[in-house]
Amino acid sequence: MSDVVMIRPARSAIGTLPVLEIALGGAPRGLVVLLCGPGGLDRDATEVMNRLAEHGYETLAAEARGRVLEPLVQRAAERGWTGDQIGLLGLGRGGRAVLDAAAEWCFGAAVSLSPSGPLAGVAAVRTPWLGLFGAEDPGVSAEEVRALGARLAAGTDVYSQVVTYPGVGADFHRRQGDGVSYAASYDGWQRAIEWLELRVAPRLTPLAEQWRRRRAAVSG
Repeated sequence: MSDVVMIRPARSAIGTLPVLEIALGGAPRGLVVLLCGPGGLDRDATEVMNRLAEHGYETLAAEARGRVLEPLVQRAAERGWTGDQIGLLGLGRGGRAVLDAAAEWCFGAAVSLSPSGPLAGVAAVRTPWLGLFGAEDPGVSAEEVRALGARLAAGTDVYSQVVTYPGVGADFHRRQGDGVSYAASYDGWQRAIEWLELRVAPRLTPLAEQWRRRRAAVSG
């Protein structure tokens, strides 16, 4: 029996959109908006949100459908988060939605794990984007991945990176029993966390906020 205590996300809705949320006390490092594929809110979200909480990130999670990001960003703003303090993380179809969002919006960072669907429509991103692919994913060819990486490198001012893991499929990001899958999931998660930590701006601590107000009062 595992002795790891999991945080149970709060379940709510924004309009008709089901949402899971984990809010942390103290001074969280940032907020990650997690976009899941169909069924992923119940299958994947709780574990991923807890793994992000281990690194100090609050989370908002929903399934990727339609203009899902707009209400989630509004909820994040209501919780005091600004764009540079927000990271995006997408799984499967949610990973493809994160790629589209990175092309349209400016956030601190964006990561797509096994983004599914055609990749030809994206030529540039506005948010630093990391794409992690399984080489055996039947929904995305190696040529599509190479072409996407080349387009982003040539047409984007912000940094992007594409990584492909040999010998694994679209679900490589889930912890699997065999060595190849486990190695890919471990490395992919480490890359994702490092990408967020390097680029998502941390929120100021209460003491830092007090110091800023005092400096403003003195200079004013």
